[in-house]
This record gives sequence, C-alpha cells and structure tokens, in this order.
Amino acid sequence: MRRRLAFATAAALLPLLAAAGLADTVLLPSERAGLALTITQEDTALVRDRRTASLEKGAQALVVEGVARQARDATAMLSAPGVSVTEQGFDLAGLDADRLLTASLNRDVTVVWRDASGAEREERAKIVATGPQPVFQVGGKLVAGTPVRILYDALPPDIRTAPAFHASVTADTAGKREMELAYLTGGLNWQADYVAELSATDDKLALSAWATLTNASGTDFPQAKIQIMAGDINRVADQPRPMRAEKMLMAAAGPPVREALGGYHLYALAQPVSLKDGERKQVALLPPATIAAERTLILDPLPPHAWRDRQPDQPPQNPMAVLRLKNSTGEPLPAGIVRVFQRTKDGGATFLGEDQLSPTPAGNHARLSLGRAFDVTARRTQTDFTRVSAEVTEAAWEVKLANAGERPAKVLVRESFGGDWLVVEESAKHNKENAFTAAWTVTVPAKGEAVLKYRARVKG
Repeated sequence: MRRRLAFATAAALLPLLAAAGLADTVLLPSERAGLALTITQEDTALVRDRRTASLEKGAQALVVEGVARQARDATAMLSAPGVSVTEQGFDLAGLDADRLLTASLNRDVTVVWRDASGAEREERAKIVATGPQPVFQVGGKLVAGTPVRILYDALPPDIRTAPAFHASVTADTAGKREMELAYLTGGLNWQADYVAELSATDDKLALSAWATLTNASGTDFPQAKIQIMAGDINRVADQPRPMRAEKMLMAAAGPPVREALGGYHLYALAQPVSLKDGERKQVALLPPATIAAERTLILDPLPPHAWRDRQPDQPPQNPMAVLRLKNSTGEPLPAGIVRVFQRTKDGGATFLGEDQLSPTPAGNHARLSLGRAFDVTARRTQTDFTRVSAEVTEAAWEVKLANAGERPAKVLVRESFGGDWLVVEESAKHNKENAFTAAWTVTVPAKGEAVLKYRARVKG
C-alpha cells in the first residue's frame, strides 16, 4: 500500500523539501520486496531493504518507514533505475509524548483537567507553548499547567510513529520500480557457539556450530536473508561513519555462499530468518562434523626461581585438562565459545568444560582448556640442589602422579627455566618445546601412580 500525505518535514531534517511543499511517497514495511542483512561481530550490520514504489516523473519526496532505530547517519545509499537523490537523512526519534506535543504547536486538541475532588472535565484548547508547563489558549484566555491528559485529533503530518528514512528524489519517468535502501546500523550482532561431544576414547570430537544472532536495533527484520561476517572490522575512532566497515559490508552483497573477503569470511545462512527487535536466536552455522581430537593433562611449570634456590615441598596440583583438535571440517571456524560434553556409561551427557576458540583456519590446530582434572594429582619434591657457581645452579625434582580415575591418564609435565638450561638427568626423555621450556609425557595407569625424575642445570 502507498500513502500520499501533505508533506511538511521537520525543519532540522530536510528544510528544502518543506520549502518546496512536496507531497511524500511513503513506503511501508508491507511493501518490502526483499530484505538482506550482513551482520558482523562488532555491533555493525549492513541492511539492504528493497521496496516497490510508484513514482511520478520529476522531483518528489520519499519516506521509507520501518528502518532500524540505530541506523547510522551518513551511511545511507538509496538506489533505483532512473532515480537520482538530491537530499537524504534519517528521522529516528519515533513517537513520544514530548515530541507529539511539540509537533502539535498551534493545533487544537482536547485537554482533560482534574479538580481537587478528583472529577475530570474536557475542553477544547489550542497549544500555544510547549515545555514542562505547556500553555493553552482556551476561550480567549491563556492557561498554563499540566492537564491529566491531552487528546489529539490526528497525528501531525511531519511526525512518524516509527523511525524513517527521508529523501528528495527525481525520477526520469513515472511508474513502478524497485528501490533499495542500504545502510549501516548498530544493535545487530552475532557470535559463534559450538557444542562438542568427545568420544569415549578421547580421540574424536562431534562438533556442531551455531550462530547466535542478537537484535537490539529497534526494529523487526522479517524473513531476512542473512550473511554473517567473521573477523575484526576496523572502525574509525571518534567518527560517526565506520569507513572501512562500510566498504567491506557494501562489498558483502555477493553470492550466497561462504567466501573469503579481504581477510574476512562470509557465511550465508541456508534459510531466511525472522529476527524481532529484542530477540536472540540460534541458527545452524556449519554442518555437523567429526574431527580428530586428543585430550591431554598439562601440569603447570614451576616458577623460574625454583631452579635458583632450595625449595620446600610443593602443594599438590591438579593438571589442566586440555583438548587439542584439528579443524578438518574444510571450513574456517570463527572465534566462539566451545562447550564440551562426554557420554557416561549410562548414556547421559557430562559437561567437561568450555573455552574460547580462537579463529581457526581449515587444516589448523586449536587448543581448548577445559578445567582442572579432578582425578589426577601431582606432588613435586625438590630432591637435591647445588650452587655450581655464582651464576649456575643445579636442581633435581621428583614428580609423583596419582590417578584415581578408571582410565589411564596421559600427563604432560612442563618446566620453564627462564635462562640457559640443560637437563643432565631424567627418567624419561624430554621434548624441548621452545627456548625456555622442556616437557615430559607420562602415562599414569588407572587407579595407580607414576614417578618422573629430572635434574637440570640453569644459568641466569
């Protein structure tokens, strides 16, 4: 449906239109021919709203109702064949009591007064001044005060009940055509959430990926085609216009497939999604996949000073349960929270823990920390210490690992030396992880114990 109203827009918004006295063509949300969203993880989204309009030849005013309340100034782009735009702007305030009162200045209304006894009376009046104490003209007299309520005969022509986009356009011919309004808005966001089930053998992970969409933009988006963009978008500080974000999002109007775009990744959701204002909804992001995984327990290293002086017995430690996985899905995994479960013998699911997944390209590895292992305990004891010289010390440590669980546990014992170092004795061969760290892998039997011993010389 198309409505034509006498147009007298707010002077602050489009003064030239008001001066020209143009009638406006109002495009309602019901005239929408298509809606597409490209949503980032930075509270910025591109809205592409297509509406069907019947335009007259020549200059005229156009109003698109139902835009996002958080639409950003200076990001609008209105396009249609044979149509040029000379002025444009957003009117995002919507309707409230103060704005309605101000817009009704010098108009007749019905005011309701209440006397000391609580009785109410109505009378016709003209609004001659607004503010906390409006002034009314009643029967040739001026009355200042706040009535119980004000009854308006109609909505003023220059005020909208919902946020709107206004433009002054010129059409080369009369007739129907499809117009697209594209703009950036805040209030739309998404995050990746993963549900992962670890196999009984700890070597496979069944991974489901979800996109959690959040709409706090101030408007509904029914049956929208949605693309979500993964990656950190640069925003220009202290500027209302996110320049690079706009360029990337405008370029995102490509084919509906997952694609790389300037260092970012776009994921097109398979079906249109209706997203109401204030709604939070999950939709499938990627097909479920089974990937390789390895569960390891990692014992935190001693502080570097433990190698430079005699140390008392250390308090018992529980190693960190870490899940190493390889992204064999064939798709990049966006950053998000992974919640890991595992089935018990009776078939129920046990929550093992959760961690933040970093952006993981296809074929790359990732690591998730799930929490401290309850059944495995480590006790470190310094068994010897020697000061070889003023700069060189030598210390020997023993690590007793106890496993109260029903399955063997593989524990990675790490030591970080913080200087030049050399392992001179060890009960198991170490692996040099980096310039400062040695690591030993120890398998602790179920309901059993294992002991690791090592001696290292440190200069520093």
